Formats: sequence, C-alpha cells, structure tokens
Amino acid sequence: MVHNILKGSTSPSKAASKQQLRKVFFDCDVDDNSILTKEEIKKAFGRFGSVFPGFRAWRALKRVDKNRDGCVSLEELDDLIEYAHKLGYINFS
Repeated sequence: MVHNILKGSTSPSKAASKQQLRKVFFDCDVDDNSILTKEEIKKAFGRFGSVFPGFRAWRALKRVDKNRDGCVSLEELDDLIEYAHKLGYINFS
C-alpha cells in the first residue's frame, strides 16, 4: 500500500513509482482543489517516512513553485513528483 513508503535506497525494483507518489500527493489534497499547500505537501512527505517533512515541503516549494504563490498547482505537480522520486522513497508493501 502506498502509505508504507519510507526513505531508503533508490533500487529500481523497490523505489516507489511516480504514480504511487502522485497518489499520495492527491490523497493529501484535503480540500480536493488540485492545489497543494505547504501543509498538504508536508503531510505527504510525512506519509513517505521523511524524518523532517516540514523541511522537505519547504525545499520542494523552493524548487517547484515557479509562480511563487506558496502552493503547487497541477502545472507544477510533475516537478514535485520528480523531486520526491529523486529522494528515493521505498514502498515496502
């Protein structure tokens, strides 16, 4: 299950897929408006098993929030997923 994603090695056979990461980000969109706030991104990184989800959310916004509105829109989502994927979270399910 996607909820068991944890930080670890980037082995291709064990790394969470971009689809799995996308699902978690959408699951964390609590108001279902297709815009992820810093708190929603923080929640997602917490579900991935990040030791410092607040830092990861801040860092992600610095990297992917092109229009600097403090949120990640659908247009920016692929960059967020790419950022999370490069961190090598692992799905043990």
